Order: sequence, then C-alpha cells, then structure tokens
Amino acid sequence: VMGEIQSRIASRTYTPGARIPSVRAMAQTMQVSVSTVLEAYERLMAEGVLNSRPGSGFYVAGPVAPLVLTELGPRLDREVDPLWISRQSLDTASDALKPGCGWLPASWMFEDGLRKALRTVARSDTSKLTEYASPLGHLPLRQFLSRKLTGIGVEAPLEQLMLTESGTHAIDLVCRFLLEPGDTVLVDDPC
Repeated sequence: VMGEIQSRIASRTYTPGARIPSVRAMAQTMQVSVSTVLEAYERLMAEGVLNSRPGSGFYVAGPVAPLVLTELGPRLDREVDPLWISRQSLDTASDALKPGCGWLPASWMFEDGLRKALRTVARSDTSKLTEYASPLGHLPLRQFLSRKLTGIGVEAPLEQLMLTESGTHAIDLVCRFLLEPGDTVLVDDPC
C-alpha cells in the first residue's frame, strides 16, 4: 500500500494537497484489510508524505516531487507505453525505420534538391549566410501559412505566427513562456 501511494505521488497522479482514497476505499481497491491500509497511511504520515485532517481524510503533504521518468513503471491500463516506444526507437539499428520518432530514412531525403538550394543560397546575398534570421521564422512560409489559415476561417496575423524546429521545440516554448506553476495542461498520449 505504501509503495502504491508513493508511486502515485512520484508519477504526479497525487499532487500536494490532493485527497487520497479513504482507508476503506483503498482497502477494497487493493484487496487488503482496513487495518493494513491504516498502518500504511500512518507510516506515510510519520515519514511526512501524508497529512491527516480529522473528519476529512488523508492528504498528500509537501512540495511536488521531481518527475523522474526512470521511476515510472508502465501503466497497466493502456495498450502502448510511449517511453518504451522511444527506448526501442533509440536502441534500434541506424538503418531501421523509426516511424514513431519522426525520423525519415536517408533514402527519402531529396538530396539533389537540397544541394541545389544550398548552391543557390551560397551564391546569393551574403547577409543570408551571416545574419540571424527572424526569430519568428521564414517570412514567406509564415505568409503562406497565414493565407492558408485565413482560408479555413482561422485569423492568424503574421506577428502571431512563429515557426519552430519541431513539435518538441514548440511544446518547450509553450511550457517556458506561457505556463505558470499549477496550470492544467492536456497532453496527447502517446505523443
């Protein structure tokens, strides 16, 4: 019972201040006696993991524990473990297809087109080679996206469009600049 509670706290299923299941509910869920659950809750209180509020129940104490991915076990209620998929992709041979990672095989790359584009850039104005580009991204692509979005009824002015290197980069920027501690975030899983 203690391990289950600590696991749920580590995986952030239970966050500080969250009410955990009652002694009876936990006993029924884990198919153990009420006295076993009560003993586990009391030990967790002694360790400072839980607080008791008489007449109200047991609550998670302390600050949010750091999220440690290696301590998260696979969830039994889902068909696919995204961390397992990522590990498998990283451990496979370099010539194997990795569809879940977004890495395209080298044979799919348009090498001739890339070479031609690089030669064109190399012969053009040197400022394109030496100056920083706009942090918002390539202007012609942003203009194209703005027109496309307007065409489907989404108003997206150029100054509100920002291109990123990847989905991970976009999520990182959102987390760093738009979220505050305690905000609720919905995440696709696996993502």
